[in-house]
Amino acid sequence: MKSALRWIMGAAPLMLLALILAALAWVAAVEQEDPTLEQRYPQSVPVTPSGLPGGMVIVGDFDDRAQVTIRAPQSVWNSLRVDDFSAVVDLSGLDTGVHEVPVQVTLEKGPSRVVLVDPASTSLELAVETEQIVPVRVQIQGEPTLGYLMRAPILSPSHVTVTGPSTYVAQVVEAHAQVSVQDVTADVGQDLPLRLRDDEEQPVPYVALTPDVVTVRVPIELSGYYRILAVKVVPEGEVAPGYRITDISVDPPSVTVFGIPDVIAALPGYIETEPVDLEGAQADVVERPALSVPPNVAVVTGQQPVVEVSIEAIQSSVTVELVPELQGLGPGLTATVSPESIEFILSGPLPVLEALEDGDARLVLDLFKLPPGTHQVEPELVLPQGVSAQSILSATVQVEVFTAPSATPADG
Repeated sequence: MKSALRWIMGAAPLMLLALILAALAWVAAVEQEDPTLEQRYPQSVPVTPSGLPGGMVIVGDFDDRAQVTIRAPQSVWNSLRVDDFSAVVDLSGLDTGVHEVPVQVTLEKGPSRVVLVDPASTSLELAVETEQIVPVRVQIQGEPTLGYLMRAPILSPSHVTVTGPSTYVAQVVEAHAQVSVQDVTADVGQDLPLRLRDDEEQPVPYVALTPDVVTVRVPIELSGYYRILAVKVVPEGEVAPGYRITDISVDPPSVTVFGIPDVIAALPGYIETEPVDLEGAQADVVERPALSVPPNVAVVTGQQPVVEVSIEAIQSSVTVELVPELQGLGPGLTATVSPESIEFILSGPLPVLEALEDGDARLVLDLFKLPPGTHQVEPELVLPQGVSAQSILSATVQVEVFTAPSATPADG
């Protein structure tokens, strides 16, 4: 027994050495199969504040991020995601003011170890959170159209609640918006975003307001010294025979007049132009006629209307019978046509149709390169400008081409 014990005691160093060598061999094998890497994770990790004391708020937007260097096997690296990291700054027990707080990063996926966090700490400011109610002010820009009056704007809401760090909330004196009434002729209604301003009309940062939109209505009404009247065109004379009026337009269609309120109120809802001469007109008439303005009434400068009277020829139709004209017939050839004449329904301006004479409308048959024999030929209609063939009673004609008979010598 003693000899066995002495043998074990003597062999113990060798056994320990063998165990160490085996462990080293195993580590080397594992390391070769799954090497350990120490490097920076390629994506930054968002930093989250925790333990914020009650009634306190971080001044400004906290959106810090940290770069993390870790030591881990290759297999762990291959499976890492940003969500596997937890980066926090603990604000427990902190008072108001600026603080430098360490960034604490943990990685739950093992085996791994966080080696370095950059930055190691972050600076932030804490302040007491407070709120106050401030009035809404709307700045009116521009002026309504001449003759219109602007009344006081109606706001909803008239006050808003501002929340945030007490030092910044205390700077806010109003919530501000702008609305334009430039050249308007009716009420202006808009939903406008609000901006917070201090007593020097500068924006205030790090605060929020509720609500952040104001509904503004600016009443606009016509002054009693002004009135809008429609323009009534007074045509005079008759257009040329065979023509008709298709439209009468006025630009602008109404004008603003001004004068004593009682006189303005007694006017009808329109004002007439001086007569527009249409006698014998065969085309559009464009004029800028004067307005028949009653006594003690004037038209606002720059509102002289332009009158355009659209005139066009009356459209009609007529049936004509035309004898085909042969063109392109080869030498030594003659031809007969069946039918010998064709009826067409022509449409166009009545004055043009009434003035048609023989030869104004022609029917042409092109026989170029046609050999002897019977052919179906589509006629070509040649018409005066503005006239069209509304219907053709015969789409094609039959043409028989044959050699002309030789002349027979006279008997002696």
